Amino acid sequence: MSLSDRSSKRQNKIAEWETRIQLLHTKYPRLEEISQLFAQMAIELAMVELGKGKTGMGREELIKAQEALQAEKQDIMKKHKLPENIYDIWWDCEICRDTGFVEAGRKCDCRRSEEVKWRWQMSGLSPEQKLQTFESFSLEYYPEKEKYRVVVHKCMSFAEKVGKGQPAENILICGPVGTGKTHICSAIANGVLQAGKAVVYLKSGVLLDLIRQAKYYKDKNEQNENNQFMESLYRVPLLIVDDLGTENLTDFAQEQLLLLIDERINYRLPWVISTNLSLNEMDTHYELRLIDRIMGTSKVLRFSGESIRQLKKMHK
Repeated sequence: MSLSDRSSKRQNKIAEWETRIQLLHTKYPRLEEISQLFAQMAIELAMVELGKGKTGMGREELIKAQEALQAEKQDIMKKHKLPENIYDIWWDCEICRDTGFVEAGRKCDCRRSEEVKWRWQMSGLSPEQKLQTFESFSLEYYPEKEKYRVVVHKCMSFAEKVGKGQPAENILICGPVGTGKTHICSAIANGVLQAGKAVVYLKSGVLLDLIRQAKYYKDKNEQNENNQFMESLYRVPLLIVDDLGTENLTDFAQEQLLLLIDERINYRLPWVISTNLSLNEMDTHYELRLIDRIMGTSKVLRFSGESIRQLKKMHK
């Protein structure tokens, strides 16, 4: 939630409080009278402290009168079963009063939780993928358990570095369908998101469709949103492109993929790419410039063997 959104939210809360008190005093006029009398006595008490009292009442007398009013107020509220905090503004977070900060420069836990939720929503991960973590990545169906244990460790190390904002070598994950590539990509995304960094996770076909829309959409009202989308692809702390090789490969697609990779190389921002293609197939599928950029800046993790999804299905 932006600062302007929070400001608007606070104004709405205050407006709701003012309306609530107005209705309360309309229904119970004596409560309004008590509030006014209490405020008048508070002012008189301050004046007495300065030696300028106007009512002739002394300090102790004023305090006792205020206590009597407060007791009467409590009796009325109890009689009509009114909530004790009815005179309070009902903030969503009482700690920061919906400002998002407990003090200058220090975020409230509510804002941190809100940001985590927002990052997950914006990441592109499906509900199922949010459950695909390093902890849930099982080695049970992999014959070469040690190999994949090392793969998981490398991916965990990568996610940890990205989460801390440290330099991390890009990752290219290649292998047949169903061998766990998407799960390990999701696990990386979840780890980085949990660390407080933003992630964009997209299938290659969807990625290029969105780029095409952003580049050629003519509605001026949408242009700013399109620019923001392209900026997020170029600048997001982690970009994950899943299923490279399944997109409709046109000159436009090659050009945009190259531009995207170049931008992220220039700003030293990491990516993870997964593909069902072998390295030899990638060489023949894409332009040399694109393959050179990807291969020259990435650590290659190879998945192999039978489909884990099919093995799991067979053992159910």
